[in-house]
Amino acid sequence: MFPFRLKLSSPSSQIWVLSDMISTLEQTTTPLRAVLEEWTRVVGADAILDAQQATEKFSPSTTGVKRRIAGAVAPRSQEQVAEIARIAAQRGVKLHPISTGRNWGYGAANPVHDNNFVLDLSGMNRILEFDEELGLVTVEPGVTQRQLSDYLIERDLPFMVPVHGGGPDCSLLGNAMQRGYGITPYADHFGALTTLQAVLTDGSIYKPTLTAMGCPRIDKAFKWGLGPYMDGMFTQGNLGIVTQATFALAMRPACVRAFVFQIKREEDLEPAVAAVQRILRSLGSAVSSINLMNDVRVLSMTTEFPADVLASGGTLTEEHLRPLRKQHDVTHWTGVGALYVDAPMLRGAKRIIRQALRDVASVHFMGERELRWGDRLTRLLPAVPVKARLRKRLEQMSTFLKMMNGVPQSLALPLAYWKSGQRPPAGQAMNPARDGCGLMWYSPLVPMTPIDCRCYVDMVRETCLAHTIDPLITLTSVSDRCFDSTVPLLFDRQSSSKTAQAETCYNALFSNGRELGFLPYRVSVKQMDVALDVMANVVPLRSKTLY
Repeated sequence: MFPFRLKLSSPSSQIWVLSDMISTLEQTTTPLRAVLEEWTRVVGADAILDAQQATEKFSPSTTGVKRRIAGAVAPRSQEQVAEIARIAAQRGVKLHPISTGRNWGYGAANPVHDNNFVLDLSGMNRILEFDEELGLVTVEPGVTQRQLSDYLIERDLPFMVPVHGGGPDCSLLGNAMQRGYGITPYADHFGALTTLQAVLTDGSIYKPTLTAMGCPRIDKAFKWGLGPYMDGMFTQGNLGIVTQATFALAMRPACVRAFVFQIKREEDLEPAVAAVQRILRSLGSAVSSINLMNDVRVLSMTTEFPADVLASGGTLTEEHLRPLRKQHDVTHWTGVGALYVDAPMLRGAKRIIRQALRDVASVHFMGERELRWGDRLTRLLPAVPVKARLRKRLEQMSTFLKMMNGVPQSLALPLAYWKSGQRPPAGQAMNPARDGCGLMWYSPLVPMTPIDCRCYVDMVRETCLAHTIDPLITLTSVSDRCFDSTVPLLFDRQSSSKTAQAETCYNALFSNGRELGFLPYRVSVKQMDVALDVMANVVPLRSKTLY
């Protein structure tokens, strides 16, 4: 993620598919022509794109960033990646590895800097091994949530995909390399990664110590290996190109119950935060990550943005929100989570959650049985508006429950289209970058205390509204000590002024949050330079052995 004077540019660890032909070599410089000729011998001419082709394919982004891309090359194996990296190092060419390129809101497939070659690893999409006894799957960078889900379903394997909100066609490995997270029992996706292999800048292959010593199975079963732990150096960094990784998968539990609780008063956010912490500490791994979403964030997932406000370029005021909350049965804050327990434990786990939230909100639990009953009951209702609303709510809950069961869904993707973008036809996958959506993510870490959360929420609201951006706020537990918050800055990407306005808002959020002690766990390709000066002074990273 952050460049440290290496020949590799920062990998955003995402990917797409490459094909087609080499650019006309007579139009390139001699050194570049030599690089393309050598790469062609490695991967073939159909795996090379020229600058124009690569830019058209990889530059669309929801953030509005658009880098000059020198070209692209699409290897199909670790050996080809190693040879491409060796040639690039010899010729002084910079590479930007991606996995599926679906890094929505952070820059998609764009490099950090101009004039890099995109190294498209999406064609490396093999599930290399599945150890059913140990619940370990080894995948290449191009393997997606959907692909792993299909693999498990076809073989009737009782394991869950580590899903996240980016959608079914996002890379498993790419998300883990950015230290992303989800909502299933193994919510920390890099935490679930047990071992990896990578190509270094000179084309040599990095393998962890236990694998290098001839014991790959125990290396995959034990994350920390032997000696200094090096795998983490490849996350959010540019020390190498990760070509395969092994993930521990959670077993599908006997009983999954989603739960929803509605916080009717804004002032009850603080006791709700304390209640969430008690639930997490009491239930541990039996409960998923818990999300707290404000009213605007929930409305963005359940209704269309009001046309009059959209036309005026304004934000939703309390005058707009009050009738929308009533119409769509949305409260000031909504909490969601899931229980993963055996049936005998379910009653006790429900009681713990209800007791923790008894002074804040009522809790509703939902499983497959409850959904079936809801479906039957709503079908008996007459065709009135309330029936349509209930049917839509049941559909959303069904999708949410599938995600909690580790089945990839596109539940969160419509958010990107709330204020801009053109929805694709039914049956066609959503692609916010392709479809013109304007989205930037501000994703800071927030201590799980009532005072910190109130301070943070007030800062986000004040800053966003000052820049005419609707403050859509989610707090997602990453432990019983810390929330990761995600704030999508939605804007009209076709308007240069609105894009600039969103960038200014992001910079203000970053600055204001830093003053209060809140900093992002992840930034986009456009904001990476913000942390470079700090990173350059980290003593271990100044060692010449890393250069």
